[in-house]
Amino acid sequence: MIIGHKKLRTIRWALVLTAVVIPLFFLPGWFGDMKIEELLRKNIIESSLTFTYGDDRTVKCYNENPENQEGVSYALFPSFADMDRIGVDTDADRVEFTGGKENIIVAKGEHAVCSFEEGTPYQVYFYNAGGKEIGNETIIFLKSGNMRTMYVWTQTGSMEKLDADKKYKEGASIELVDEAGEDIFSDEIKNISARGNQTFDYEKKSYQIKLRNPVDFFGMGVSDTWILLSNVYDPAYIRNKLTYEMALQAKMPGSPESEYIDVYFNGIYSGMYQLCEKVEIGENRLEIVDLEEQNRSLNGEVLDYVETFASEDGRKKGVRLARNPEDITGGYLIEHDYGAKFGEVTSGFITEQGEPFALKSPSHASEAEVDYISGLMQEIEDAIKAEDGYHPVTGKHYTEYIDLESWADKYLVEEITRNNGGGATSSYFYKPQDGISTRVYGGPVWDYDKGYGNATSYNKNTRDLGLLTLHVDNTAWFYYLYQHEDFVEMVKSEYKEKFSDYLSEMADVKADEYLAQIEAAAVPDRARFTHVYLMFGEEALDYKAQAEEVKQFIRERKAFLDEVWLENAEVCMVRFLDEEGNIVYCFGVKKGECIEELPVEEGGGRKFLGWKIGDTQEFLTTQIPVTEDMTVYTAWE
Repeated sequence: MIIGHKKLRTIRWALVLTAVVIPLFFLPGWFGDMKIEELLRKNIIESSLTFTYGDDRTVKCYNENPENQEGVSYALFPSFADMDRIGVDTDADRVEFTGGKENIIVAKGEHAVCSFEEGTPYQVYFYNAGGKEIGNETIIFLKSGNMRTMYVWTQTGSMEKLDADKKYKEGASIELVDEAGEDIFSDEIKNISARGNQTFDYEKKSYQIKLRNPVDFFGMGVSDTWILLSNVYDPAYIRNKLTYEMALQAKMPGSPESEYIDVYFNGIYSGMYQLCEKVEIGENRLEIVDLEEQNRSLNGEVLDYVETFASEDGRKKGVRLARNPEDITGGYLIEHDYGAKFGEVTSGFITEQGEPFALKSPSHASEAEVDYISGLMQEIEDAIKAEDGYHPVTGKHYTEYIDLESWADKYLVEEITRNNGGGATSSYFYKPQDGISTRVYGGPVWDYDKGYGNATSYNKNTRDLGLLTLHVDNTAWFYYLYQHEDFVEMVKSEYKEKFSDYLSEMADVKADEYLAQIEAAAVPDRARFTHVYLMFGEEALDYKAQAEEVKQFIRERKAFLDEVWLENAEVCMVRFLDEEGNIVYCFGVKKGECIEELPVEEGGGRKFLGWKIGDTQEFLTTQIPVTEDMTVYTAWE
């Protein structure tokens, strides 16, 4: 039979259409399967499975380490999630969960409500439309407990820019719910920004949230600024909490209150955090005049764009303001900061001894304000360095410049915790207006994740005084203060009245109280950030063991400090000097005891030999009892 040309063309077009059009119906499925297979090969399954809980809240799987092909994925839920009513949606044609009491099968397009067992490893198989397995994963379902939850939704729907730049701020909305999922607070907020020094380099970061209107969270007092503290550097979770509570019971003004919460950023579980008050001037915080607010009131919002200044010697910096408040004697919140951080701030000063101070408020300080507060702090330095405690020019005693009780309390908190950064950074002072007091005060307290032995070598010593000289960029001010008998007597009095007994309560009661509160919440946090905590060593994974070390540190520290400040044991001072004769460290050792561990210096390629005793050729070791005050010097090959 002969087919006509017209009919032949029709058949050809039909075949072409069949070859082209029909596959188009299957291409989306093929590409979808290919995408899922690729994600599974990369151990990333958050785009393939979505779980629903509560009032249609969703959470995706998280893999602890996508680079590990044998790694386990997690579905992490808040306290109020009902694990017997978890919705499941999948982009695969079909998924099957095995390993629980019964197998669970969910098809694409089907919103299934399932029951999952907490802590049970489920093997999850993904299938395409042809019934072929295209991958499998291990998923563990974990649930927090006894914990309130905060949800943060950024405007971009991402944390990428926030986590890349501390100066970047982004609008957001937040929702805070209680353990049962009931609303506590929800609103649009001004912005959220990342914060932190060394901790900023870790995946689990800390943040600041700025509200549109002041709110009182959990009875901590009304404020519009709050901190989400990650505690990433503290594998025990309790160092900051213990210290803030210690300062609060000592009635130190401005001490931050805090509560543990779970946090989800853009629907993704992001860990257990400590919701804290910020160290700042304001109602329910440090209640002194806000000089920054006065500067803005007089100079307008252009304050952020005014010209900055720096003195020729680089010791002072700030902004050029057209107007100053009538009274610039108070409203200062001052932070001792090391060089790199000091370079980032707008306003600050460096004393003649080289102590760098950042002005946290007013952060936009005029020349007159910088001159005033730097001059006052310089007079303090000169007075405390004087052997008799009197300023060589003004004739004023150092106790006329500082509030002795608050400085003693500040020193005690840093010394008790043996805070590695206590004399270098996050070390605060404040000055009210002269009408309230002409003195500078010590405090508030902040940042103790490197306290209680959570630092290397000599920082773990429990049986000596560090005098806030534990850090390479430390302050020498408290070393000089400790040479004055009236300061030492105030330290002893405050320790006896406010701290000694409380240390026992911290070690034997408070630590366990906080650990019980976070026990359930620590499980998903540890699962989410296992790879991060491993950076601090295998031992960091056991937070309860880490907490036991904190408790033991407190007990040992109390025993030593009781001997020194309650029983008046004789203390010998060991001064560590560099090649220029500057004091680098000073340890106070009970007479007849040895220093537990000595500092080791870095010499830029030179080999550090140790600490040479005076003019002798003998080196100080951890086996030599200290029986008198001594001075040791760095020795290099």
